[in-house]
Amino acid sequence: MKSQRPHILFVSRWYPDRHDPMPGLFVRRHAEAVALFADVTVLYVISDKTVPVGKKSIDISEVNGIKEIRIYYGKSRFALLNGLFQIWHYLRALQNIKKPDITHVHVLTRTAIPALWLKLTSGIPYYITEHWSRYLPDNIAKGSYKGWWRRRITERIVKYASGVSTVTENLAKAMRMTGLHNKKYSVIPNVADTDFFKPSAEVKKGNTTRFVHVSCFDEPAKNIKGIIDAFQSLIETKPECVLYIVGDGPDYNAIFEYANRTGLVDSKIHFTGLLEGPLLLDQMQNADAMVMFSNYENLPCTIVESICCGVPVISSDVGGIGEHVKGANGLLVPKGDLDSLKNAMLKVAIQELNCEKLQLHNYGLQYFSMKSVALDFMKFYNLNNK
Repeated sequence: MKSQRPHILFVSRWYPDRHDPMPGLFVRRHAEAVALFADVTVLYVISDKTVPVGKKSIDISEVNGIKEIRIYYGKSRFALLNGLFQIWHYLRALQNIKKPDITHVHVLTRTAIPALWLKLTSGIPYYITEHWSRYLPDNIAKGSYKGWWRRRITERIVKYASGVSTVTENLAKAMRMTGLHNKKYSVIPNVADTDFFKPSAEVKKGNTTRFVHVSCFDEPAKNIKGIIDAFQSLIETKPECVLYIVGDGPDYNAIFEYANRTGLVDSKIHFTGLLEGPLLLDQMQNADAMVMFSNYENLPCTIVESICCGVPVISSDVGGIGEHVKGANGLLVPKGDLDSLKNAMLKVAIQELNCEKLQLHNYGLQYFSMKSVALDFMKFYNLNNK
């Protein structure tokens, strides 16, 4: 007789929604991975200014083996009320969801309240996966994690979780240094669809060196202007290089105008806008290197996907990126060092960086594939022998 699959309830602060398909996409990928071995329901509650205050709108869908429940509630102009509304909608929704065997919280702190409630009322254990870079030292210094009550509540929630995972050891270390202690910390990376993100079968033709950057256009974090500066310097000696900048976000217009002042837009620098599916894959597969120059990061999905495509990564050495961008996988440069970024890009242009596409893809299979991450989570849940 086939054993019964456990039911895992994901509760996340970020998740793709009807207004934007990108936030929390990495959480959906984790859910899809867990769904290989368990029944997964995702509960996501978010304020929505298109919904009248006091009202709600519910969307329920089935995507890639997971059940997604999204509750949009009317956004109040008072932040405290918004937080209380969100918690109330979470707790109400739990009454209409099949009781889970495990609750899995993604991104603290408020989203852990329904998980804590289930533990206190039904004895259901909860686990935490943290993706947020707010606990990294540079962000702590900027006030990203402050407030006595927030800290005390978060400390208790982390302490009583059955386990805490992060996508990098760097973030786990930062959380512990911040006072977020748990007996069981695990590192489980982001997921890539390694059947989709794989090297191109076509052989590159021509002498053009193609760099690509993919992000959410959050300039304080991503430092895309720094990439533009380094590239502008690079083409003074290597004019056959091109840069494709992929994505959209809050700072798109400012970054586009900054690039436009170089006179290189549409000739050497190309903005594609947001790309998904085969169009995104084409950009990544045809690159000679993925370029990231972030001021702070955890482990961007674009780096994971690039490695799986057999494309090396040039990145600033921030967050947990150096845990995977090393050796044949790419080059690390100091944060904010334009000369080092230019020189790293030059190494790619003159073919001093020799990376085997299949070797990079195999690395991706080992660490980032759906099955690999799913098995990591089953072990994390203590379900690996069930």
